[in-house]
Amino acid sequence: MTPAILALGCALPAYRVHQADVGQWMNQSLGYPPSLSRWITRLYERSGIDTRYTCLPDSLHDPALSRFAPGCPIEQVANTAERMAIYEREAVPIGVTAARNALAALAPPAATPDDLVATAATITHLIAVSCTGFFAPSLDQALARALGLPATVERTLIGFMGCAAAFNALRLANQIVQAQPNARVLIVSVELCSLHIQPGTRKIDLIVASLFCDGAGACIVGRPDAASNGDYFALRGFHTALTPDTNDFMVWQIGNHGFVLNLAPQIPAQLALAAPAALHTLMGDTRPQFWAIHPGGRSIIESLSTAFDLQPSDTEVSRTILREIGNISSATILHVLHTFQQRMRATATAPQTGVAMAFGPGLVTEMAHLDYVPPNHA
Repeated sequence: MTPAILALGCALPAYRVHQADVGQWMNQSLGYPPSLSRWITRLYERSGIDTRYTCLPDSLHDPALSRFAPGCPIEQVANTAERMAIYEREAVPIGVTAARNALAALAPPAATPDDLVATAATITHLIAVSCTGFFAPSLDQALARALGLPATVERTLIGFMGCAAAFNALRLANQIVQAQPNARVLIVSVELCSLHIQPGTRKIDLIVASLFCDGAGACIVGRPDAASNGDYFALRGFHTALTPDTNDFMVWQIGNHGFVLNLAPQIPAQLALAAPAALHTLMGDTRPQFWAIHPGGRSIIESLSTAFDLQPSDTEVSRTILREIGNISSATILHVLHTFQQRMRATATAPQTGVAMAFGPGLVTEMAHLDYVPPNHA
């Protein structure tokens, strides 16, 4: 049987905040300069995000007390080393929670703690994904130890590849399982984007801060066994493409006050040109029945919706994820797939063919052809 995403799990940080309140917090930090304040208010109102999650409680309190607020005096702003210390502290627990949720989804119904230990023992490979922090011994080792994975688990760290990085992990997991039919690959993506709020009033920094949030996702890739009852995403194929002359459209660099992301305004239009060709290469004339689109932002969803001639129902899951948790970089697509699985599990009466897609620095397009196999249809 073809390799498949056998189980998915998600996790979010403890602090849930309303997008409008974060916009007000940003304005308060910057002193409400009239024209900029109006621009920030509109930015947050039109983001397509209602609520978001963060590992930092700062936006719940007076910004004058925060070393991450954009109006903080530059000599007091948290430096990159301090931000990485928070990343090391916060990334592991949220990644562990997402992974345990995926392991629980793979375990038998009403699994006991011993069952979960036994399920963890079946993991042969671990791929950790993150582009918002570094430390060593690295995230993969910390996750393996915290989850009680076998000491022999083969580990890989995929870093700094942006919102599309989970596709690199899925493609690698697919190749591992094709080569080793008994392999089970745990993928854990953790992104703490809020650690990288930049000081000052540069508009692109304020746009980035309005979109990117924190969260984690996990999945387990393997071959469905003979007793499988369905409820998985079969991995039918992948496609990756670098777009010519777009190397500076999306740039992610390490700065003195965290990581700095630059986004070109042409990105939505460029993706609308590149994505249809990528989809045709991947799936030919087959029209996907479900569209798992990474919600990089409202304008990206709208641009792709036009390019693919999609109905509002086709992008409803992506818009819901954006509205409820924002853009959590590479982990977002796992939340999108988890939501699709929950919905199709309850409604699908036959296998559904679909596409998942995301985009990253480069400008790179990543796509996966998936077939969702509902329960009782394996």
